[in-house]
Amino acid sequence: MYDYREVKKMSMKSGQLESKFLGLAILVSSFVVAGSIIWATRSIQNYFDNLGSNIARNVFGRAPGTPPGQQPQPQPTAQQPQLPPEADKIDMSQISEPPPYRVKGGKNAKVFIVEYSDFQCPFCGRFTRDTLPQIIQQYGDKVKVVFKHLPLPFHNYAQKAAEAAECAGKIGGPKAFWAMHDKMFFEGQIQGRLDVASLKQFAKEIGLDEKRFSQCLDGGETANIIAQDLSESQRLGVRGTPTFFINGKVIRGALPFDVFKQVIDQELQSGG
Repeated sequence: MYDYREVKKMSMKSGQLESKFLGLAILVSSFVVAGSIIWATRSIQNYFDNLGSNIARNVFGRAPGTPPGQQPQPQPTAQQPQLPPEADKIDMSQISEPPPYRVKGGKNAKVFIVEYSDFQCPFCGRFTRDTLPQIIQQYGDKVKVVFKHLPLPFHNYAQKAAEAAECAGKIGGPKAFWAMHDKMFFEGQIQGRLDVASLKQFAKEIGLDEKRFSQCLDGGETANIIAQDLSESQRLGVRGTPTFFINGKVIRGALPFDVFKQVIDQELQSGG
């Protein structure tokens, strides 16, 4: 004999169980559908991205986002350094004689390296920390290095840093100029300390008269010297930092030591 109440209880439990499974099934299905939509969307996006790139290359000869007349930059590979073209050369007489404290190297050197630089420029810092020491070690008195100022207008601390180097040279001569030069590139730039207070601290650390240095820097006593270098760089067509003239041959950017070595060796072999 069937007990209706028991059957009803069993039916209710069965219905509740079915509802739970149904809810779980709907939730799982939602995740599956959402995942499928995301996968399909990405696949379609990749398809059209690739299609757009191919069309752009075929029609315009360049990939999307590449300015007209400019090819996409390849990934860096190991290759022989490329020398500047022979035509990219100036007459060294166009470069004015700098203050003596901004020159270091051999008195009778046959190779002159003139650098237009910015103390806040990271590429100038890379050259100073990595490449310049190799040049000095390799060639010693065979080369003469000349520093010229080109503080870029979008570098907030570059102008005062240039003035600080000039103040150091004016007060303490070559030793003080190059000590301040190294302080700013090796410490100031890396640590983000090129504000006026830090420049005065550097002057103190290299042994300059603090009062005299502060008067020079705060009074802008060397700003006119920086302006002369800026004007000269414009006449020479210098467009960025660092830019180098090695016996007139132009090298733009913080290129590897091997590039500088090839140019210097050429000049030494040709007698300068």
